[in-house]
Amino acid sequence: MPFREYLYLIRVPLLLTDVNYFPLAWLYFCTPDTKQYFSLFKHFYIMSKNTGLLKMTGKIGEYVGYYRDGKQFFRTIPKQVRRSKATQLAATDFGTASKAGKLIRHGLRSAMDIRTNSHLSNRLNTEMLRVLYAGCSQRGNRSFQRKGLSVLTGFKFNEYTALTKLLPFDPKVVQVGNRLRIAIPALEAKDILHAKNTTHIEIKAIAMGVHFNEGCYQTAAADKVLIDLRHPAEAAELVLPFKAGEQETIVVLQVTAFSERDGKLHAQGNRKFCAADIIDIIPSLPEVKLHMEFNQGEKDELFQMPGDVLYIQRE
Repeated sequence: MPFREYLYLIRVPLLLTDVNYFPLAWLYFCTPDTKQYFSLFKHFYIMSKNTGLLKMTGKIGEYVGYYRDGKQFFRTIPKQVRRSKATQLAATDFGTASKAGKLIRHGLRSAMDIRTNSHLSNRLNTEMLRVLYAGCSQRGNRSFQRKGLSVLTGFKFNEYTALTKLLPFDPKVVQVGNRLRIAIPALEAKDILHAKNTTHIEIKAIAMGVHFNEGCYQTAAADKVLIDLRHPAEAAELVLPFKAGEQETIVVLQVTAFSERDGKLHAQGNRKFCAADIIDIIPSLPEVKLHMEFNQGEKDELFQMPGDVLYIQRE
């Protein structure tokens, strides 16, 4: 169905449901063709907010509908984009950082419980761009290096509350064999920032492995402890069955609050009392290759003794 015929079907509901569509409907009746309609439409709706019942996303003629913070907007598509060589290289680096940020979000999605907003993608992409710049200086062909990963430590998935604001201790990750351990001291109600109706605090550790340069990630492992604020405090330990070193390991500590009603725990959605921060980055171990060199001298290779072989370890 042509777009003009589609507008013909919806023009009456628009007039009845949202005053913001009065100019749009008026333009429809006054313009003979769709092209002229859009030419006049832009004077009303360039970068405009859509609050009516009709929600359109994607490209429509010379315009694009999109969502931001749960609200829909319209903007015009530029007819021509001129980019210098430096701009193209910067765009390539940003694309590399964006893909890495997407890997982290997808890898932690199944294990993380706190709610995030639409700003998370942009904030994480910006942070990954800092990691990319810290590890390599070749524009347009940057790759993630182990030495730059420490920049991610302290990143807040809930931008409104830091983990340090809720917990009175600095969590440390200790690797023992194929497990990651995090000690949790005895915490009382006065030690943890919480709302008045909070009865339980859940502390959860999440570890995931990611290989940025290959574009893959390992399934996240998690362990949690539930603290009843009405009972005497006891120390605990979170144990993650995760072997670090094969990939870049990201460790996240999450704090969420619950209230007990009718014998059931209900999660509190107040963003002031929940947090999830990256507390540690364990870089992958460098690959070590064994290279053998033979000290032949005047001897024939078939009659070499074991003492003539030198084992040289190189990174």
